[in-house]
Amino acid sequence: MSYATYIRASTDEQTDAHQRESIDEWLREHDADLEDVDRYADLGESGASDDREQFTELLEALEAGDYTHVVCWEISRLSRKGATLQEFFDLCEDTETTVVITDGAVEKVTPDGTGRFVADIIGMVYQQERRTLIRCIEAGQRRAQCEGKWLGQVPAGFKRDGDGYLQPIIDPDHDAGETGYLEIRDALKRIDDRESYRSVAEGLPIARQSLSNIDQDDERRQWYLEAEASDDAVHDALETVRSEPAD
Repeated sequence: MSYATYIRASTDEQTDAHQRESIDEWLREHDADLEDVDRYADLGESGASDDREQFTELLEALEAGDYTHVVCWEISRLSRKGATLQEFFDLCEDTETTVVITDGAVEKVTPDGTGRFVADIIGMVYQQERRTLIRCIEAGQRRAQCEGKWLGQVPAGFKRDGDGYLQPIIDPDHDAGETGYLEIRDALKRIDDRESYRSVAEGLPIARQSLSNIDQDDERRQWYLEAEASDDAVHDALETVRSEPAD
């Protein structure tokens, strides 16, 4: 018998300990020498992505006929895409490799097709769940945009309030790395007076390059110097500073 194991966690913070413990327990129960087991792991990788280094290496080893068994904790660790799971099980069937699942609705998928029907159904469920999640996220984004909430990266000198709306930072917390809206306005004026980006950025928690990017973007300059914006969310946020003289 030749064994390979596969572990995947979708974020770096997720522990893989429970997966390893479950897999190693199965290996010990089946008298496998843990030192002879080849282990593959993709940490911080989404199951919706097929571009995983270790998973790709495992597929290449399977195509070479290196293993009789692949042991994983749960089917979703292999992939959350139904088509990818079907291709994986097809490959294992062709190479006479048994897939062992230590914690799932099906315990194993063998080359003769045992367990394959249930595994394929599970894969289709994962695919549908993913499509539903994407639709919900897209609907939420559209709703938030219609309500004027800010979804992208927060621009310098602004913050996102508790309701998701953009607000200019009038009283910045420099210890927290905040740059005030009025500070950027003043910095742009100094640049217009021919001061260098480097000297203007000194003492402010904003990088020289970031300041340069704002200065060279006519639309962004207008946000700060004239308190005007073509973007409705930014325009509404600037209402609170529109009475401030730009000088």
